[in-house]
Amino acid sequence: TPDRATARPAPERTPTARPQTRGDQFDSGATRPGQTSPKSATLLTGLSTPAPVTSSKAAALQPELHGASGYEAHFGKGSRTARATVEGGGQVTLPTGNGRGPSFHAEAGKPLTVTVDPQRISQSAQKAELVWYVVPGGKEVAVPLTDGSRGADGKLNMLPAKIDVPENAFGTLRLSIRTTSADGRESSSWDPSSDAAIAPPEGATVVFSDNWQTQMEGKLRAGDKVQIAYDRDRLSELLGGKTPSDVVACVSFNGEPPIEVPLTVQPGEGGEPGKMFMPSLKVPLEATQMTMWFKGQGEGATGWDSSFGQNFKFKVSPARDDADPSWKAEMLRSKSFPNLQEEDFVGIGPSSQRYNCIAWTLGIQDEWVWPGTRIEDFDKLYAKQGYQPMSSVDLSNDPNLEKVVVYGLKPKNGTGPIEVTHGALMDEQGRLTSKIGTQPLIRHNSADDLTGPSYGEPVRVYVRPRVQPLVNNS
Repeated sequence: TPDRATARPAPERTPTARPQTRGDQFDSGATRPGQTSPKSATLLTGLSTPAPVTSSKAAALQPELHGASGYEAHFGKGSRTARATVEGGGQVTLPTGNGRGPSFHAEAGKPLTVTVDPQRISQSAQKAELVWYVVPGGKEVAVPLTDGSRGADGKLNMLPAKIDVPENAFGTLRLSIRTTSADGRESSSWDPSSDAAIAPPEGATVVFSDNWQTQMEGKLRAGDKVQIAYDRDRLSELLGGKTPSDVVACVSFNGEPPIEVPLTVQPGEGGEPGKMFMPSLKVPLEATQMTMWFKGQGEGATGWDSSFGQNFKFKVSPARDDADPSWKAEMLRSKSFPNLQEEDFVGIGPSSQRYNCIAWTLGIQDEWVWPGTRIEDFDKLYAKQGYQPMSSVDLSNDPNLEKVVVYGLKPKNGTGPIEVTHGALMDEQGRLTSKIGTQPLIRHNSADDLTGPSYGEPVRVYVRPRVQPLVNNS
């Protein structure tokens, strides 16, 4: 854990080997090197989640916080820049990422204005367009980037392209530049860093009040947005009463290097200085934890607000059903699950190599758990968590019991031990939730949905009394 001086999270432990598979990406059985025992954890139903509230404390913070009224994305010759225009005037320069994913920011229902440096466009081009669509499922739209006129240097004069981001948009805004030469030949320029991450309408707000209280309003989910409402008086107190300038929120997901989001608004011409920004960020689909801390300058001194060097940590819940549905067709095509039908399952969490099916049944989302291949290995694993094996493979639902269903392949010659392949967790309605190897977390209607050549069939059921969900009001 970082100390107050550095206030940066320690990197997550990186696995030295990827899980082995039997021929597809749905296999669950593998042990990561160096891991000899599972991490102890409560089941999913016992994880702490912030209690939703009906009134927002963000409106009471002073000075008043301002959200974005729109966003800007600029494709420069050798770089990209992103900004938010702020309600009431002013702007904030936003981080552009590490180059491996979206560089730009967008928000459902708010405009995004895209500009392009003419140096990026070939002199032979007669026309340039910005082509955009929402991933997944959006229709392609082309917006002119030039009226065909040229400057003294012979380059096309560029026009800004305005995108009215749909009010219900989520996912990624795909942005590419398409040029057309005099002979009608088209050329497109795109890579993953050209995109914009869309903060959808649904989300949570985390409020940091000047009385040193932290409150999560709403439910923090992967794929949703998170708003950061920060009272700069917290830093002022840490700086001995000095009003902080250049306040920055440092936000890390899953222990990755933080993105640094300015919270101090840069006033426009004639604007009022001292305004504070309330950013809206998209929570990555693969996120399971969000860590945050703050810093600011006060007359040459740097102040850190980092929970005494421990940083503020928040559990991220799984994404909404089918938040990224493109993988479903791949599962349906697979010969691993001949009984699985499209109407039988939905995605409730993204693809991830961070955890597998057995980890999921134990409430773990940051470790690959695989104790062995025999039934006896799993008896010991689940016994440590208070589970008992049932005398039969009882797949009926009992709301008072937590059930884990373990699958296995029986020996083809009829003799020898069963090879365990998969584990699924039963919810209170009797449905199963399964992490499919490195693929998404799904909810399916019955245990038979996954019966087939890859997982075999249910061979063991473990039970323990169902515990009530914990609620964290802090």
